[in-house]
Amino acid sequence: MTQNHQDDPHTAVSTWSGFVYQGKLALYHCLRLMTNDYEANRDLKLQLESQDDFAIFRANQCLSLHQVKAYKATVFSGYRAGINSQKENATERGIQTAYFHVAREIRDLPESFEQEYQPVALYRYPLQPSAEQEHTKLYCPLDEVDRYIEAQIREMISVVGCLFPWKTMLCTSIRETLEAIVNTKVVMVHHQIHQSNRNQTAIAANEFIEFSDIYEILEADDYEQFNNEEYFLSRLQIDIGAYYQEFCEQHDTITQAAYDKLDDCIAAITDLDSQGMKAFLRATMPHRKGRFTTLSEFKDQTLDRDSMRQGLFTIFHKLVKAQRPDSERVHFAWQVDGRFYYPTGIHTAAEHQDVVCHDILQQALEENVECLFECGALITSAIDRPSITYVKIGVDATEEETFIGTSIGRFQQVGLVSLNNVPESLKDAEVN
Repeated sequence: MTQNHQDDPHTAVSTWSGFVYQGKLALYHCLRLMTNDYEANRDLKLQLESQDDFAIFRANQCLSLHQVKAYKATVFSGYRAGINSQKENATERGIQTAYFHVAREIRDLPESFEQEYQPVALYRYPLQPSAEQEHTKLYCPLDEVDRYIEAQIREMISVVGCLFPWKTMLCTSIRETLEAIVNTKVVMVHHQIHQSNRNQTAIAANEFIEFSDIYEILEADDYEQFNNEEYFLSRLQIDIGAYYQEFCEQHDTITQAAYDKLDDCIAAITDLDSQGMKAFLRATMPHRKGRFTTLSEFKDQTLDRDSMRQGLFTIFHKLVKAQRPDSERVHFAWQVDGRFYYPTGIHTAAEHQDVVCHDILQQALEENVECLFECGALITSAIDRPSITYVKIGVDATEEETFIGTSIGRFQQVGLVSLNNVPESLKDAEVN
């Protein structure tokens, strides 16, 4: 899915911004089809990023095309090119149903829209997630789509006899499990497209999610069986993708070159396996306390919206493209005059620098973390400290002597540097 700026369909676009929203809307539409005729739709399948942003198939027949736009635009001119493209695509392929999904209300929709752009129709959503279908609106805000999905699951449970009523208590868990399935496929397809110069349609043509996989989740008796590392990896990817979407929304003057740079970072992050994701989060969130051995612990305690938007994404945006170190523990770094600089999600104000340094050092010592940043600097939003070891660690004298002789000595050359004070050669001239 691509994202343009308001009123101009030809401005900068991001490959990755909005992919989470796209997957959620695809899931929502699948659930609506299943609710309308639960047994008859078991043989359907969902295709991503080929015929359109997503499409519904039965065997080799495409039943409907779906284009998704999470634009800021509220005027029709911002969408006209996409709608015309979908109309041409549907007409050429003889497809009678084509839906255009938007995240904001189009305030000047032409009265002749339905006649002029057939077979394209704006997708209709209930006025409220739990409202009757006859009261609809033609858009679904990003921050409402989860409630729409859960309301659809709840409605399905109420009308389908084989789905036990107790499942209504687990709508959030069911939604997140279903989203993990869709997201895994979305990320995989986006990676193929990002890394290839081949035609996008050809790359994704054979990538389907069988509706039978969705039915299996809905009809399961035990949802704990799905809470494995693969599930939590997907949930982390969903969070990161959603935070990136919000970051792009807040920075509406990003150039195409900056999008390409950021997209490369997102592609690298979402390509990590579970071990790689743990290493990435340890490196970029070194101030987070806790014993992190599983991805569920990382998701609950490590990753948060502001650390990504105000910390890590801001650093990637304002600095030149990061190097890829030859290390499984560190995924992004810059080197200047023999010193390495590492991005973090630390966005705490300077007055809290003592607490931040204490938390980094305490966490590293308690968890016996290998020193990832020897002779290096952790890039933060606002804190400058030549060394993190100036703070006193709360241990007894014997332990402190041991630490000073071993671990703390390895951290003496580890400092914090703010975005304003990184070497000038690292600052992106197009941004700063």
